[in-house]
Amino acid sequence: MKSPARGLRWLWVFLGTGSCALHVALGKNSILAENVYSRGIFVGLRWFWDYTLGISPFPLVYVFLMAAFLWVAARKLSGHARMVRIPDHPVASLIAGYPSGQATTPKPAAVSGKAGRARSSSWKKFSGGLLFIAGWAGMLVFLFYGLWGFNYNRVSVEKQLRLEVEPLGLAAIRAEVEATARALTGARVSIPGAMKAALGNNVLPRDLEASLRGSLSGVLGDAGIPVSGRPRIRSLWPGGLLMRFSSTGFYFPYCGEGYIAGNLTAAEKPFVTAHEMVHAYGITDEGAANFLGFLACQSSGEPAIRYSGLLSYWEYVFSELARASRDDAKIIAARLPVGVRADIRAARENWDRYRGSFQAAAEAVYERYLRSQGVAEGIRSYDRFVLLVVAWKRREAR
Repeated sequence: MKSPARGLRWLWVFLGTGSCALHVALGKNSILAENVYSRGIFVGLRWFWDYTLGISPFPLVYVFLMAAFLWVAARKLSGHARMVRIPDHPVASLIAGYPSGQATTPKPAAVSGKAGRARSSSWKKFSGGLLFIAGWAGMLVFLFYGLWGFNYNRVSVEKQLRLEVEPLGLAAIRAEVEATARALTGARVSIPGAMKAALGNNVLPRDLEASLRGSLSGVLGDAGIPVSGRPRIRSLWPGGLLMRFSSTGFYFPYCGEGYIAGNLTAAEKPFVTAHEMVHAYGITDEGAANFLGFLACQSSGEPAIRYSGLLSYWEYVFSELARASRDDAKIIAARLPVGVRADIRAARENWDRYRGSFQAAAEAVYERYLRSQGVAEGIRSYDRFVLLVVAWKRREAR
């Protein structure tokens, strides 16, 4: 007779495999996924989660990790308890039901029988271990797609906004860099208390998360993208942990929250928060998350938030120019105001503190993850940010 636990593990294997198969079958830009999941099921999940577990005063990822630790510890302890055996003693024989004076030593079995039973027992343990792992993997995969992952199949942001995305030539990239540099200069001057030194956290609004949620809700609403709930984006400590893995933040579907590195500079924090909040609202594409996060920053009434969005956009478009023409990039970079250069330098020095072998490994893993979700560009999908912004500017200018 099969144990209930074994049957449950097979169920999770089936559900996990079925979720993967459905994800592949739906493909990208699926109207079915958009209407049924992204604008239906996920909107309900988002609202329910944010007004139940989402009201927690502390990051849920800590609870998740603690629960995982306690579960492993409990299994270790129960495994140790199962290894305890009743000692070979006359009293034990009586308890086991042997009549007084009856021999309790079993007759010696044939050697071949012992070997067969040993092989059978080893195979049983091995197959049971595989099923245990497969069951947990199936559960995690099923929950990943059910809680958030099917948003990878939704209709792309450029299609929803009817943006005409086109490759940029050198002249167009140079013009975009120069325009962004001018906007950066004006934006930094408008920040109250901004000096020539790198910005401090004192220039940011008291409730950065709420401020960005308000501006992002407006941007998504104008784009016709459903807005539901109040997703949380929390700082994760120790802050350098994420940066050692080449990450400024991430969205964790199992907790329904986004997290940013706690030690980001003040100039980086608003844009990274906006990016992760876009993910929390069901936009999985990295370039689209950058784009919508940028629009949220630009629509904010807070000067420091607008500046953060422009500075992050500058980093992307400037990198494009540096790849195409290093000489042009050096000339334009030298013209940046002292304060802007101080913010760029502070961010790079902060990153330099955490550079190491983990970053290359993390980037390789993330590259494979993105490609497994149908993102052909992999990490380069972040760079579509520039193309989307230019396409949006072109549309707005008409």
